[in-house]
Amino acid sequence: MIRPQPMANYLNLSDLHDAYKSASKEDAIAMANLGAICWTSCKTSLHNQWASSMSGEESSKAELWRLEGRKAMLESMKDTMVNAEENAIRLATAEGTIAQLRASVEAEVAKRITRELDLSRKDFELEKVKELTYLKEKIASLEGKDSFITMLTEAHVAMKEKLTSLEAIASTKSSHVIGKTGEATVLELLESGVIARFEHSELKVMTSVGHAADFHVWVVNAEGKRVKILVDSKKYKRAVSSEEIAKLAEDVDADVEASAGILISLDSGICTKKQFQISRTPKQKPILYLIVQDTTVDQQRDMISWSVRILMSVVCEENQEIRTAMLQNIDQFVTSIGSSVKEIDNVIRNHVKLLDTLRDTRKSLIARITAYKNGENMEEETVEENGCVAILKTGERCCDQVSSGDRCGRHSKRTK
Repeated sequence: MIRPQPMANYLNLSDLHDAYKSASKEDAIAMANLGAICWTSCKTSLHNQWASSMSGEESSKAELWRLEGRKAMLESMKDTMVNAEENAIRLATAEGTIAQLRASVEAEVAKRITRELDLSRKDFELEKVKELTYLKEKIASLEGKDSFITMLTEAHVAMKEKLTSLEAIASTKSSHVIGKTGEATVLELLESGVIARFEHSELKVMTSVGHAADFHVWVVNAEGKRVKILVDSKKYKRAVSSEEIAKLAEDVDADVEASAGILISLDSGICTKKQFQISRTPKQKPILYLIVQDTTVDQQRDMISWSVRILMSVVCEENQEIRTAMLQNIDQFVTSIGSSVKEIDNVIRNHVKLLDTLRDTRKSLIARITAYKNGENMEEETVEENGCVAILKTGERCCDQVSSGDRCGRHSKRTK
């Protein structure tokens, strides 16, 4: 049964008394509650009063209206009941559909759960297969451990043999490595002794090019003339051979732009050549020979700078006679310098001998004075006086037994 809706849900503010419009919410509620109480108590009496005041015709009309209202109410209730039955049928149908849907959903869920379980089982089986494969491989590797160790031992032996062969190859290439070291040294000397001191100078490394010397140097003189000089470096334990001298002369003559050459020996002399000596190639190009052995780096820079300046002054001279005279003067100067060095060496050698003699005399004199004070026999000192005359680092005389001359065997070897 459908319950009638309360009348309060259909009331509008315009249908109420004007007092409700100006009243607050609390006052309106109080007024409505008070009206409801009065209406409940007065409803029956008002209805009776209204019924008694009606005439017979009005009473019959009212009764007719009530019957029609009841009939309309019954009709409306009938439609409502029909609708309720239809709704009940629909509800039953919906419940059946819901039950079918629930059953289909449960079946689908069970199906998917089964499929997921199958997939998980397959993945688990695959993981187990992988683990078994890995274990089989490990077992196989462990079984082949002995053969693997044998193989490693053989490889180790082969590696040792390879290292031995490489060391042999490296020993054969030691001269090449030494040459590269010498080239690097000369390169640094050229950069700091020539490029840094001569304006507008240039340097090009030609160590990887055959028949071109090791370095090409360009310098500019005060008049603006550009001079090209080929520089070759040698780092030998013995004197540079004449073949190397001839190679540099060929390289200088083969280069049309080259005006001169410099041969630098780092650790040894140069065969048949003196320090700062200048020779000429078949095409009359000057080559200067420079020996930097037993000199400091600063001295080496100065020597290279002087060599470049000498060659610039020679090649920039246009008059051939003056140039020849300059070369002769340089050769005479170098020869005189060499002679002076030899004389100085002889003087130094004589002074060293004189100093040794003075030291021996002083030591002998001190020994005699000491012996005289102590009352000792001076003849016992003759053996010491006739011993080795070499002076030790401590400043004392060696006095060992002399093997030949005036020095013992140990010190005589150093004088050879």
